Amino acid sequence: MYLLGTIIILIAIAAALLASVSYGLVTRGNTAMLPYGRIGTRVALGAVLAVVALLAYLFVNQRYDIDYVYNYSSKDLEMAFRVAALWAGQPGSFVVWALWGLVAAQLLIRRTRQNEPYVMSVLMLIQAGLLVFMLVRNPFVPYTENGVMLSPPDGKGLNPTLHNLWMIIHPPILFVGYALIALPFSFAIAGLWRRDYDGWVRDALPWALAAWAFLGLALLLGGYWAYETLGWGGYWGWDPVENSALVPWLTTTALIHSMLMQRTHGGLRKTNFALAVLSFVLVFYASFLTRTGVLSSFSVHSFVAEGLKTIMTSALVLIIIAGVAALAWRWRDIPSKPISEKLLSRDSFFVLSIIGLLVIAAVILLGTSMPIISGIPGIGAGLQQALGSMFQLDDGTTYGGVGTTPFQDGRFGLVGSFYTTTVPPLGLILTTLLIVGPLLGWRDTNVRAMARALRWPGAVAVVVMCASIGLVAWSGRELQPISLLYLGLVTFAAGTNLVMIIRTVRGGWMRIGGYLAHVGLMLLLAGVVGSSAYATPDQTVVIPEGQKVSALGYDYVFEGWFETPDGKGKMDLSIQQNGQEVFRAQPQLYFNNRMGATMATPAVRSELFRDLYISPVEWQPARDQNKAIMGKGETKSIGPYKITFVDFDAQMAHVDTEAKVAAQIKVEYQGQTIDASPAITLTPGEVDMSKAIQMKPVDLPGGHPIVLENVDPNQMQAIFRIDGLNLPTDPQTAVVTVSLKPGIVLVWAGVLVGVAGGLLAMVRRTLEGRAKQRGVPAAGPQGSVPGVASTFTAE
Repeated sequence: MYLLGTIIILIAIAAALLASVSYGLVTRGNTAMLPYGRIGTRVALGAVLAVVALLAYLFVNQRYDIDYVYNYSSKDLEMAFRVAALWAGQPGSFVVWALWGLVAAQLLIRRTRQNEPYVMSVLMLIQAGLLVFMLVRNPFVPYTENGVMLSPPDGKGLNPTLHNLWMIIHPPILFVGYALIALPFSFAIAGLWRRDYDGWVRDALPWALAAWAFLGLALLLGGYWAYETLGWGGYWGWDPVENSALVPWLTTTALIHSMLMQRTHGGLRKTNFALAVLSFVLVFYASFLTRTGVLSSFSVHSFVAEGLKTIMTSALVLIIIAGVAALAWRWRDIPSKPISEKLLSRDSFFVLSIIGLLVIAAVILLGTSMPIISGIPGIGAGLQQALGSMFQLDDGTTYGGVGTTPFQDGRFGLVGSFYTTTVPPLGLILTTLLIVGPLLGWRDTNVRAMARALRWPGAVAVVVMCASIGLVAWSGRELQPISLLYLGLVTFAAGTNLVMIIRTVRGGWMRIGGYLAHVGLMLLLAGVVGSSAYATPDQTVVIPEGQKVSALGYDYVFEGWFETPDGKGKMDLSIQQNGQEVFRAQPQLYFNNRMGATMATPAVRSELFRDLYISPVEWQPARDQNKAIMGKGETKSIGPYKITFVDFDAQMAHVDTEAKVAAQIKVEYQGQTIDASPAITLTPGEVDMSKAIQMKPVDLPGGHPIVLENVDPNQMQAIFRIDGLNLPTDPQTAVVTVSLKPGIVLVWAGVLVGVAGGLLAMVRRTLEGRAKQRGVPAAGPQGSVPGVASTFTAE
């Protein structure tokens, strides 16, 4: 399989290069090469589809002689996850990324007319690069031990955190977004190449919208996955993996607004080229961060270096140089067109919004990249001193687990406090711009008409703010001015955009995509404020089996702990109100040998206005107070006796035909201390178990014997029991944290509404672009052209 798979990958690389070179020759006037470019594009897709099919075959048929299959699959894995395991590791992620890029490439053939050779030459070169990464991280490498190829009977299995429905959905959608961002970049380079400084925007805008929508949906799915499965306690942890995908989404948002300005009146031509290049560079930078191991000590995700650092660093540098060189080449040739100088114009507000988005992206990028920046010799110590006085820093031990030592070379990372301090004020500015911006005309605005449109949304915002203040005061919570301001402003902004939707839909429902996306963003922000600023603090609840404990308006009854057939431990909790069970919660808590870590999966009760979030902390099994499990050197009490386990007595082992194990202990009782050595005698070959294993207790002061009940030489532990005390047995106990997260449904709903708006805008711009190519007016359900924004224009 290694040879066959490698040959198919090489065919794909050769075909992609053939396509890129052939299209490049077409731009030089050799039109005879056009069919070769198209054939190469299609052969490359066919080859990657063959790679996908071959990998799927290997996973489905449990071919553990292939290293990739061995590491990410096992016999007990369900069929759906055997297929999804295809993209569980780095080799598979490159396969999926390249696949979506090549599928998109097919849609450009014959549909981009004179742009085709220019765009496809760039795009297929990018695909060739991804295919080279796929070859370097070849998924068909055989499994070996000490250089010998083996076929293990079973694989290591899928990481338990990936054994989830969202594993099937989230990664493919993320890579659709990544793949599509390459298209605006390709169109931009083609535009510079052809000196077509306006036409490329018309063709690239639908792809930018599609990339924005898919990347946004991927962020939502990743957040929901973290929220309901990974037990982070929330949907966003400002982890480098999350941040690295968020940054290009922000710059793509800026690109879309900038493109709309250019499409309307030709402004911001240079900005659009720069943003298209920047967004693609940032997607590649995100992959660089994720796959090269540079953040391996600063992320909760598993970052590992797998031989890609040099090649990915080189590719990233090449992309930056190529993008900057292309811009510099044509910079002076790109004509500029002034935008409106009026402050109350859509031009001005678009520019301010673009600046705001880029500043937020830069701040998040700075924080995410801090481990790399601080690793530059001579910089780390000074940055630590400057930033350490303002924000919490990670010296490399936050995610490293027990025994991890801090970095001594100055490297550090920035954690949540940096982002929660810097980003919210910037977001507040953007929200304010979204209140007025949609009501403005491109060049000027009728202020009186705009003021009339603001009345009702403003009134609703005031009501929401007053109601929020009342609710916070009623609940006894602390008033948080910035959070209340957020709630008022997002309500205001959602209201003005709803006004625009109502007025715009008269001219065709397809024209409401942008406003719908804005409403979605406001819903998202309202949900973020509600579920973070007004969430109840985590409350730790200790629940003995069979008892009822109350917290946050619910009664919690621990019914027991059980283990599933696949070895996962679950707490069984009955959540009650007024004596009636309203929810059966079964959060998972177990030790995973594969990961060498304890896995905790929360249970979530979703209600209309809030979620009850139950996160497992600890399960304490039933404890007989007459016994104590002790490690060497440990001291514990049993009744009136204080016992110290000193050591095992090795001198007594293997005497004659018996095996004896004794434990040296010190016992304190009523002011006196004695030494004792309770033992266990094992007689090999004895059928009668009462004779085969005999306890040798030692009588203690007070008349109670102490018994060595069991030993674990591997863990150096022993179980001691004192008879005759008749102490009670403590029931098993569940320890969980509970919290209420109000408004979290708005987070999910907001992203879905926003994505729907983006996709609607994509369809509209696609239809308009095709109509433009045919030289006919745009037709379809979007209706007539008149712009609703003109309602408020002064002209």
